[in-house]
Amino acid sequence: MTLRCLRPPARTSSCDLELHTQLRSPLIVITLGGFHNGANDLTHAEHVHQLTSVSDRIERVGTWIFPQRWRRFRRSGWNRVRRAGKVTLHRLAPATHLGPRSYISPDQLPEGPSHLDRTTGTVIAPIRARHRAAAVTEDPLP
Repeated sequence: MTLRCLRPPARTSSCDLELHTQLRSPLIVITLGGFHNGANDLTHAEHVHQLTSVSDRIERVGTWIFPQRWRRFRRSGWNRVRRAGKVTLHRLAPATHLGPRSYISPDQLPEGPSHLDRTTGTVIAPIRARHRAAAVTEDPLP
């Protein structure tokens, strides 16, 4: 299931709060080669999983052109979440943003699985881990 916050660009800073309020459950954000501008207030997210690759130039450009992603802007939503230890970086090298080596390419990696299989496994892992943690604490998930 994909959940998106559909708000005009000027009002996206409350996107995670809107989803958190509507779902009434923990919010886990997973970005895949995300061109995240850093303006969204992700502080209501339980955790942010950032799937990226050193070969993904498009994703890297976002960290340069959006001031909210610069460490200098300490109070931006992105930097507050990062400082709180809520961001886990998952490196999917040698994946690229587009083309035959993209995150969702069916082409095989040298070690066996396809880019798509590895990306799928990386997306599913934190979701499964969250469900296992909820089961151990007997905290029912919706």
